[in-house]
Amino acid sequence: MRRIMRGLTATVAVGAVLSGTQGIASAATPPRNNSKNEAVYFVHGSDLVHSDVNGGGDDCNSAWGAEMSALRKRGWTGDFVTWGFYKGDTHCTRKFDGDLNSRIQELGRRLAWDIYDHYSKHGKSVDVVAHSMGGLVVRAAITGVNRYGATSKQWPKYLYVEDVATLSTPFTGTSWATTCTVAYGWKQCSDMRPGSGFLKWSGQNPQSTQGTDWTLVGASDDDMVTSGSATGMTAKHKVIYAAHQGLEHSALPHKGPGTGWTMKYSHDNGKSWKNTTNGAGPIRLVGDALYYWTAS
Repeated sequence: MRRIMRGLTATVAVGAVLSGTQGIASAATPPRNNSKNEAVYFVHGSDLVHSDVNGGGDDCNSAWGAEMSALRKRGWTGDFVTWGFYKGDTHCTRKFDGDLNSRIQELGRRLAWDIYDHYSKHGKSVDVVAHSMGGLVVRAAITGVNRYGATSKQWPKYLYVEDVATLSTPFTGTSWATTCTVAYGWKQCSDMRPGSGFLKWSGQNPQSTQGTDWTLVGASDDDMVTSGSATGMTAKHKVIYAAHQGLEHSALPHKGPGTGWTMKYSHDNGKSWKNTTNGAGPIRLVGDALYYWTAS
């Protein structure tokens, strides 16, 4: 089975070659397919620049409203789950009351249980969209289940996560996190430092039991997470938006419901790249990444 890209002249439709699954097999494993009726999780990024450990907090509706609206307009009918991890988060479907010292691995464990309890154990798969540190939380969720699910009751035994699309996630870290660690000492900053123990622990292209198709998105305008770091994990699909398009770090989840964007993209883990001036904007690209699949 493999995923494919469609409609290159109008949109970059992202698919994937299924690279083998990990985890514990289950008789209830759902099929992989083109579907707009399965649940989509939305995981926001970090909120680290605070002098108070409890200072973090995002409004999930503001963080993901543009993306959720665009998906509904394109026919998505499944549950939309905005998942937060700060005590100060508001308007989230569900959240863990963490703080700026909550380790990313622990946030991943909490997310894994949320997905398992509400969907995986019922034989249902989910897709995930994540911004910035949120992508590391998802990565930790799948990696932790693969590493510990078979032997530890602290983690679910399996997950069904069909697609993950990440926007400016620091897969190889960010120098900004090093500065943040020195200034504030928050553990989440420490976890995102280049070469951190967490990043070394995290898996390359972690696969849920169902198999997981990753699409990594970065932007040349982003001065917080370089495009190299945003596409720095092993994954079939990678997209980098060209500079001078207004795609700063915080803008990626909010811009680009249509086409006409300049980018380069790869479907072989960055071994080769193609360029287009009529690519999908970030919001539209996420929908493409969560949908396209074919068998051949």
